Amino acid sequence: MAEPQSDGAAAAASKWARIEPQAIELDGKVYSPTCSQAAGSDATYAFWYQQGTADGLVVFFDGGGSCWNDETCCKPRLSGKGAVFDGAAANSVFKAMILPSDDPSRMSGLFDPHETRNPVRDWSKVFISYCTGDVHSGSNTAEYHDPANSKPFKIEHRGWDNVQVVKEWMRKNLPKPHRILICGSSAGAYGAATHFGPLREMYPEARAFYLGDGGMGVTTPEFEKARNESWNYMLPVSIFGADAQKIPDREVVARLAARFPEDRFAQYTTAHDVVQTNFYAQQGGGPATTNAWTEKMSRELENRQSQTNFRSYVAEGSIHTILRSQLVFNQSSGGMPFVDWLEKFLSDQSLPNSMMCSGCLSPTNK
Repeated sequence: MAEPQSDGAAAAASKWARIEPQAIELDGKVYSPTCSQAAGSDATYAFWYQQGTADGLVVFFDGGGSCWNDETCCKPRLSGKGAVFDGAAANSVFKAMILPSDDPSRMSGLFDPHETRNPVRDWSKVFISYCTGDVHSGSNTAEYHDPANSKPFKIEHRGWDNVQVVKEWMRKNLPKPHRILICGSSAGAYGAATHFGPLREMYPEARAFYLGDGGMGVTTPEFEKARNESWNYMLPVSIFGADAQKIPDREVVARLAARFPEDRFAQYTTAHDVVQTNFYAQQGGGPATTNAWTEKMSRELENRQSQTNFRSYVAEGSIHTILRSQLVFNQSSGGMPFVDWLEKFLSDQSLPNSMMCSGCLSPTNK
């Protein structure tokens, strides 16, 4: 395990610095950073920071599945082998601890400093790791029971708490940027939406952008009820109102776009994303062999288009997420490469059009 970096050393570093933050107290409440504390896991929480040379900041929320009941929470992933929902829904897992593969220096896409086409290659970056099974949005210790033997076990759903610690570190160590991209992949797309408002309020003078990657908010009412109970889902009341927990996942990004009309919002997905499809099936949305997720995603995406500051980019196929991979530079949809579309989205130019792959929403035979 890498040695924790001091605040000063991390802020001065030009390479990625791994930071293991300490507990903090805010408004009389103590926030103690931790991973899930699933059996056999390392509870140590860490995040990464890289200082850039341009006046821009990327705040990236990493992904790694989620769990919300006995069946899903009893299957933590404790190594880099396998993938979240890599096949049948019965094999679902969530990432329960920080893994060596979470180091952003090993990633491509937005994290490639040598690719000249990368529009944020020289921006500073905060990489918010994920290991709590709650899409960065929980503040609860939940008790579950192993379906195989009924033995109780606990999961620390403390994603919200971890982000409070990261934000406090940012307040103390980072200059205020004039541009900020708040984004995330998979579970991190939901986390970026949860924390967009509070981060926006930290940097009121900045131009702000939201980009969700492989997290389209297609969930079931049954899941949303379980999510609230198991995670104590922390959609910020200051942004979403007193009944924030009652807001369906499908409405969150559209409400953000309406709340912040001067900012830009976008979501990326493939038309038949296998991971999102399997999660939807696990939540009770129908068998993973159907096209129910694609149909619902398409319908709900149309509703978000009513916000003039929202755009989408839908590519063909079933691959899950793009921002951490070479696909950022290789993907194309609707006749426009994703990297060109992203550069325009982040520019001072008018917003690019939403992109949709031709005929890609047709039912599949999987």
